[in-house]
Amino acid sequence: MQPDNQNIALLLFTRTPDEEVRYKNLLPQSSVAKQKAVVAKLIQESRQVLDKTGLPYFICTSAEQVGATFAERFYGAFAGLFAKGFQHVIAIGNDCPQLKPNDILKAAACLQRQEVVVGPDNSGGVYLLGLSNSAFTSCGSFAGIRWSTNQVLSDLAVLFRLTDAALRVLPKYCDLNNHRDLHRALSCKFFRAPVILFLKYLLNLLVSYKSLSQVYIISAFHHSSLFFRGPPSRF
Repeated sequence: MQPDNQNIALLLFTRTPDEEVRYKNLLPQSSVAKQKAVVAKLIQESRQVLDKTGLPYFICTSAEQVGATFAERFYGAFAGLFAKGFQHVIAIGNDCPQLKPNDILKAAACLQRQEVVVGPDNSGGVYLLGLSNSAFTSCGSFAGIRWSTNQVLSDLAVLFRLTDAALRVLPKYCDLNNHRDLHRALSCKFFRAPVILFLKYLLNLLVSYKSLSQVYIISAFHHSSLFFRGPPSRF
C-alpha cells in the first residue's frame, strides 16, 4: 500500500550542532569546530533521506523545541504536526547512517494499516518512531519512556502494546552515540560514499580505520552554514 502524501508528515528531530557536541563525543582529540562539522553533515544526510521520500517533512531543532525534558520536547513536536492536520507522523534523528528512504516509505505504508511503527537500533533504542493520530492521543505523553537508555524499545512496546510482528517491520540498524559507533560505521561503510570522503578529508583517515586513536588532524576545518542551505525549516 502506498502512503498517502496528504495525511503523513516526516519529522527530523535533532539538536543543533552547537548543542549536540555537548552530549556526544564523536571525534576524540579533535576541535569543537570539527565535531560540529561532522554533526552538521549528519543532519544534512538525514534531511536528504527525508527529501528523497517525496513526503512532506519538517525539521525541529533544539532551537525550536519546547519543554523541560526530552519527553516533553519530543511529544510537543509530534503534537505540532498532528495539529496541522496530519494523521500520521514519522520521526527520525540524525544518528542512523544506515537509514534509507525506502525504510521510511515502508514505515509510512505500514502506518496505513497499523497505528505504531518503530525502527529498532542495536542498543535497545529506536532510530524511527511512527505514530497515527489515534495512537498518539491515546498515550497521553512520552514521560514513561526511559529515553537515552537501552530500555526505549521495550518501554515503547509496553506503552503501545506492540506485538513481536510489529517490532520486526523494519530492520535493526546501528546508531551513533560515541566515537566507537562512528568508527564502526566508517569501517562497515554504512555512510554513502560522499560522506566517507568528507570524513576522510576532515579526519585525514588512512586506509584501515583500525582505531580512531590513530587519527591525526593535519588541517583546520572552518565550520560553515553551507550544510544548512536549502528550504527553511517548516516546523
